[in-house]
Amino acid sequence: MNLFLFSCMALPLWAAIFALYFLLRRDRRTMRHSLIAKCAGSFLAVSSAGLALCLRGENPLCHGIFWFFVLCTIADALLELQFVAGMLVFGAAHVCLLFWLWGIAPPTWWSLLFWAVPYGASAVLFRREIPKLGRLTIPFCLYPAVLSASLALAAPLPFTAGPALWPAAVGALCFFISDMLVAKGELTGLDPKFHKLVMLLYWGALYLLAAPLWAA
Repeated sequence: MNLFLFSCMALPLWAAIFALYFLLRRDRRTMRHSLIAKCAGSFLAVSSAGLALCLRGENPLCHGIFWFFVLCTIADALLELQFVAGMLVFGAAHVCLLFWLWGIAPPTWWSLLFWAVPYGASAVLFRREIPKLGRLTIPFCLYPAVLSASLALAAPLPFTAGPALWPAAVGALCFFISDMLVAKGELTGLDPKFHKLVMLLYWGALYLLAAPLWAA
C-alpha cells in the first residue's frame, strides 16, 4: 500500500466525518457527540502515520511523530472541554513534532527568521488580548512560540532535506494558521463561518504532516 491508495480510502472518510462533525454541532443535544467525530477525523492521521511506519518495518510507538498525532487526537477532545488543558496537550504534541523535524535536518540561521516572523505575527494578532490574560499570559505566549518553532524547522525542509518534505512544510503552516484562529476565537469570539476553515486547515495539516512518512 502507498500514500495514493491510503488517500483513496481515507480522504472520502475524512470528508464524511467532516460533514458529520458539523451536522452534530447544529443541535445542542448532539453537540457533545461531535467530539467523537472530531477525534475520529484526527485518528485517521494516527492511522496514516502508524500504518506508514509499520510498512517500513518500524514500531510506531518508538517514534515521536506517531505520538504527535496521538496527542493531537487527545487534545481535540480536551480543547472543547477545558481549553487550557487542551492547549497544554497540543504543546506536548508539538514537542514530539519538534524532535522529529530536528532529526530530519537541524536548524540553521534561516530557522531563526522563520521562527521570528510567525511569532511576531502572533504577538501582533493578540496585542489587545495579552494584557488581559492574567495568569494565562505565560501559556498563551509559550504556545505560539512552540508552534512557530515547528514551522521554523519544517519550512526549510524541502530545500535542505528534499522535495518529499514539501507536505510537512505546508502542513506546519496550516497548523499554525488553524491554531491562531482557534485561539483568537476563544479569546475574542470568531464568526462561526470560520469554524469550517479551521477544521479544514487542521485536518489538512495532520494529513500533510503524515504524508512524508510514506515516502521515507
